[in-house]
Amino acid sequence: MDLPPLRLGPRARLWRSFAGATVVGALCYSSAYGSNDDFPLGPMTQFAFSVKDDGGAISSYWLEADTAAGTHVALSFDAVGTGMKRAEIEGQMPRIVRDPSLLQGIADGQRRLHPSEPRLTRVYVVQEIKKLKHGKVVSTMRQNRVVWDVR
Repeated sequence: MDLPPLRLGPRARLWRSFAGATVVGALCYSSAYGSNDDFPLGPMTQFAFSVKDDGGAISSYWLEADTAAGTHVALSFDAVGTGMKRAEIEGQMPRIVRDPSLLQGIADGQRRLHPSEPRLTRVYVVQEIKKLKHGKVVSTMRQNRVVWDVR
């Protein structure tokens, strides 16, 4: 016994058309005028750049920390590591540079996710800049972009 297919009424079709047009409009607007804060409807610009073959530079960031046990460790960028992804750190760099205390949240998250590991005493945002010439890396420079003493 097959049931006949259900058809959407005019109001349901209008509502779905309106919702679809709204999403497409938001995507178009945020692609033209938005930033990474608008994700998932905004552009992911950390992947949308090109580097000149001659004289260009590639910049990347990662997190390191000193621990209460006296070790210096690299912090993982996965859900069980710091709770933050690399793109989140890179996207928030202007804010982190202006307000390094935002790194306290990384230390708090690390402590919450890994209570049996030594607590973090200092968090570093490390920047690596690779300079290119003819498409090949000719120099690499590392620097601590931001340092935060954990409270």
